[in-house]
Amino acid sequence: MALLHRFINAPSASTKKILTRRILVGRASEEAEALKAASWGAVLLLQGAIPEMFSAVDVGSKASPVLVTEVAGNCPQNLVTMAFIGNVADVKLVMSALKSEGVIT
Repeated sequence: MALLHRFINAPSASTKKILTRRILVGRASEEAEALKAASWGAVLLLQGAIPEMFSAVDVGSKASPVLVTEVAGNCPQNLVTMAFIGNVADVKLVMSALKSEGVIT
């Protein structure tokens, strides 16, 4: 099953602020430090059911050295949104790996 995905090139300050706030909901301070240190050249957002998302995180995190984190949502029992954050080339490498595995189209 292909996942819903969106690629954001050079996210705006507003986009980064909103994503950071939703990522840090109920998280430890080391997550905040990782977000500060991350390159925000691009962001790939993926949304889907939990089993597919774990598989996508595994594929994507093995393909490229990006920060992978969960984005807090309204229904964590059924749908999960993950963010792959990094420089443009690394995030595009994640997308390529996910496409070759049939995770996204």
